[in-house]
Amino acid sequence: MLKEFVWKTFENTGDVNYYMFYREIEEKNRKMSESSAADEAAVSNLMTNTILA
Repeated sequence: MLKEFVWKTFENTGDVNYYMFYREIEEKNRKMSESSAADEAAVSNLMTNTILA
């Protein structure tokens, strides 16, 4: 929601600060997704190792 608002504001104003803020949001979302995927993989491995033991 914030990301969309910031992007629309950038589109309407052309203010590079809004674009930079948008990129910051994108980067944080990417890092959160990567972290979440790593956590899911760790849980999956733990469950597999527990079942096989």
